[in-house]
Amino acid sequence: MKRTPLDHNERPLAGTIKSNIGSQTTGIVLSGGGTRAAYQAGALRALLPHFERSPETINIIVGSSIGAINGLVLGAALKKGYTNAVSVLYDLWHERRYENTFAGSKALSLFRAMKVAIYQFIAPGPHASQQAVFDPTPLINRIDAVIQDYGGLQPDQRAPFLQAIAVMTTIEGEQRKPLLLISSHKQLQPELVQGATFEALYLDNLSARHGLASAALPAVLPPVEFEAGGKKITLVDGGIAQNVPIDPCVRFGAAQVISIDVSGRNWWLERYGKEQDSKPSWEIPADLKTFCLRPPLTFSVVVRKSLGTILKQAAGNGKHLRKILGALWPAFTILKNRVGEEIAYEIASYGAVDPDYIHALVETGYNDTLKLLRDQTRVEFSASHSFDEWAKSL
Repeated sequence: MKRTPLDHNERPLAGTIKSNIGSQTTGIVLSGGGTRAAYQAGALRALLPHFERSPETINIIVGSSIGAINGLVLGAALKKGYTNAVSVLYDLWHERRYENTFAGSKALSLFRAMKVAIYQFIAPGPHASQQAVFDPTPLINRIDAVIQDYGGLQPDQRAPFLQAIAVMTTIEGEQRKPLLLISSHKQLQPELVQGATFEALYLDNLSARHGLASAALPAVLPPVEFEAGGKKITLVDGGIAQNVPIDPCVRFGAAQVISIDVSGRNWWLERYGKEQDSKPSWEIPADLKTFCLRPPLTFSVVVRKSLGTILKQAAGNGKHLRKILGALWPAFTILKNRVGEEIAYEIASYGAVDPDYIHALVETGYNDTLKLLRDQTRVEFSASHSFDEWAKSL
């Protein structure tokens, strides 16, 4: 399947939309969601007409899990403009194959998957483990190369208007804790730290390894170790702490936030008849003394539909799907037999690496966001008068 190029002439809204983003501090928040994060590249592309003339309005970027890696790429490439940044992210997703994303053969990954499956059977859930199905070294090297192409993410090397860039991670241990890794022009004032659910670790520079720390879902990708305050810490997936880290974005000064949530949480909760504020048992519970800040203005792109159906359309259900899923194929087969095809495809939508599927995700993100903007002449940020009202809109 041929991908649609980033062509100014193909964007019907370009040149006709006037942005109301204005001079207010704007943050972009990118959620986790595995391969589904390719959707974010399409959504960001749909926003081109709003940002290409004034990329300096993007002041804060915060990502969680694979959204953290997208955020690092976006933040680095912004140095040469928003159009360039989206194009770089767009191309990175379209070049993804198993061979240039993970090290080792699919047979080796299958062997690792069998070991992990035994471990997970004994102790279900995203528990601490040095065992991982995939080795993402090729992807990390590629992301680092892109970041270095633009001089790195130090405050004096990146786009000067990018005040802060951060990734949400989780400290692994007997009691998991949220940790925000951040490169910022300034640190939070004490009054803004009060009530935060996370601790912040200020770094001069961020690299792909920090992004991997945010994306290191236990048993799927390996944990990442860092030295902090003279101590060695082990970091895993930021989605266990905050998968849509809007609160830290607000604390660092965002008056308006554009969030792109590809987690699929809404679909899963509706599928099983759960309340929208329900949380899985493995997510870190908030302390009673903590609270989340909400932005005065938000523009939210949320995946509320099944993306498993897109995977099925792109990959089918035969040999091609088996080839795409590789080490995940046995788990897919078991799930299909036990809970049905719909659920099996939806779970597989987080891990499938296939050009046609990724292309479809990017285009879906573009079209869904374009639809949100279709009847607007500008990005319409919404204001809510209560936390509950805001939370329901996400």
